[in-house]
Amino acid sequence: MIRHVDTAAAEIFEYKEKNPQRYRELIEVGIKIGFGEFPETEGKEILTPDQVRAKYKPKNPDYAALTNAVIEGEVKESAKLTAALLENGTDPTAIVVDALMPGIQTVCEIYDNGDAFVPEILLANDAMVAGVALCQDKLGDMPSAGRVASLVIEGDVHDIGKNIVAAILRANGFEVIDMGRDVLVEDVVDLVKKEKIDLVTGTSLMSTTKEGLRALSEELKASGVPVACGGAAVDDHFVETFTNSIYGKSPLDAVKIAQAVAAGKDWETVRKEMKIGKGQEQEKVKN
Repeated sequence: MIRHVDTAAAEIFEYKEKNPQRYRELIEVGIKIGFGEFPETEGKEILTPDQVRAKYKPKNPDYAALTNAVIEGEVKESAKLTAALLENGTDPTAIVVDALMPGIQTVCEIYDNGDAFVPEILLANDAMVAGVALCQDKLGDMPSAGRVASLVIEGDVHDIGKNIVAAILRANGFEVIDMGRDVLVEDVVDLVKKEKIDLVTGTSLMSTTKEGLRALSEELKASGVPVACGGAAVDDHFVETFTNSIYGKSPLDAVKIAQAVAAGKDWETVRKEMKIGKGQEQEKVKN
């Protein structure tokens, strides 16, 4: 994202004022990087794009071709290959689960590892949706994995991350109500009262707006609907300072959280499971 220098400078000074200790730590890390000393990579084991492709590639060659069409974002090819499989009597559900889904999962993980860009995710999603639509026509409406409301919190208009999360949730069978950006807490509360919602995903890119996620989580506590919080301004330490909230670093985390909540787990259980999962991934890297 390209920003004006004065805007970037203002954010840096704001961060320095609010987090002086962390600011000094970041400066020290920057100096080390300047001298060629890189910090240890934290998080899950990083696979190359080819390794991720191999990880999700179906053994069935016809399925593999469709998976590849999704990865490459080839909408027409995806529809063509899906139609051919359906004409040959292939089970529509199998096509979705074993051919279309591996494609979007591949792109998501490559993106998660920093080796893909936003347009690639959106194109892959379009290619997957083209195939899913044909399968739905053949099968009828597929059962929903759950209902999620997705939004960018009040005061923030940066919605690319929210759009990606919404697309990936839909790709995994969730019905997503996209509330847009700069959304008021009271509007979310009203929606939850009117609609059956399993989970709310809220994002914030700016440090000046992230407190809205705290307010949203607290307001929704009585409803039993938790908030999955994410975005550049948010980390697990911040999210753990308030209740009814679960931190998600990536679109794949949002899917894991939604699946767990839709299965009936409460926010505390899901938060613990996400932390355990993160710890296990870090242990794999060390070993």
